[in-house]
Amino acid sequence: MNALRALIVHLPKANINTIKKMKTINVLILIALVVSTTSAFARLGETREEIDKRYGEGKRSDTQRLEGTETIKYNFNNFEIEVVFHDKKSVWEIFHPTKDMSSVLKAYADDGHTWHYNDTIHIWERSGDQKYIASAWAGHEDYFCIEDVKAIEAIQDSNLSGTGGF
Repeated sequence: MNALRALIVHLPKANINTIKKMKTINVLILIALVVSTTSAFARLGETREEIDKRYGEGKRSDTQRLEGTETIKYNFNNFEIEVVFHDKKSVWEIFHPTKDMSSVLKAYADDGHTWHYNDTIHIWERSGDQKYIASAWAGHEDYFCIEDVKAIEAIQDSNLSGTGGF
């Protein structure tokens, strides 16, 4: 930092203004990167078409996560993202590898929503009417998922009601 100050002292005034402009441009570039990174995550409730636009065309996963749904696997920016669709909407999203869960949570903290970690059951819960939960998988902490609780419960209830009373 002292070297930078020494350099600025010896530069003519016009160059100081240029340096200030460059700092402003760098800050704007950093803000653009942060905004584009957080919007790079899919959103629960989005359609397959919306998510395909975000990540590129996905492929049907070998592992179907929930009966009555379709799991599509995407590869994007060194992530593998599995998106579980029901009625053409995303209800569950699984990110791998995820070492920085906070960036995923920030992407879902739009419209004033906040996340609270429930230490008793080891999940994050999002504020608001639409109940979302997020968690790392036990034994696979590099997998992180976010799900729409009401949608998943409705699918599971529907699956149970179709089993003939089991």
